[in-house]
Amino acid sequence: MVSDCRFKLQEGVVVVEPIADMATLEQGASEDDLISVEGFAHARRAERLAWRLLLHKMAPAAEVEYLPSGKPVIKNSKYKYLSVSHCADCVAVMLSQRPCGVDVERVERNYARIAGRYLSVEELSLCDDKHWMAMAWCAKEALYKKAGRIGVDFKRDMQIVAVERADDGSSWHLRAVVFGEQTVELHAVNFDAEHVIVYTL
Repeated sequence: MVSDCRFKLQEGVVVVEPIADMATLEQGASEDDLISVEGFAHARRAERLAWRLLLHKMAPAAEVEYLPSGKPVIKNSKYKYLSVSHCADCVAVMLSQRPCGVDVERVERNYARIAGRYLSVEELSLCDDKHWMAMAWCAKEALYKKAGRIGVDFKRDMQIVAVERADDGSSWHLRAVVFGEQTVELHAVNFDAEHVIVYTL
């Protein structure tokens, strides 16, 4: 069972909650939300409606538009930026005053199978935690969403250069270099036994 959780940041907020059943999602959806998922397969429909419903709870007057890249953009909110993520059973929404990125995943996925596509040898050796590859994948996804560029190579364009476990034992601070010049700080949390979330401003 997914744990609801909320991370209050200096310039924003991140909220995670389970994906409800379709009847609940459709009942809570606006007409625009329902139009936006016409023709979607069941799973994709649930994911889209879940994050839109969560967004409406966080910022009731907010509206969403999409860039040509497919990236959602928030309107009519005190926050300027939006990032969303979902996995099989939960959804995360991040609202911020600065460009941001969030990714949530289940830790049980076989990240080792694709690690060579998104992690260098140096990155693989940065951390010995059993969930490191899941955390690193989420970090790269969060960086990609924050960058908002098309054609980003996860291995070449974004390098994680440092990982430090926080005193609480359940969270980490990560530092990455993006496009060879920009240093970005990230925060990773195992908010329950089955999931990891990474976010960045």
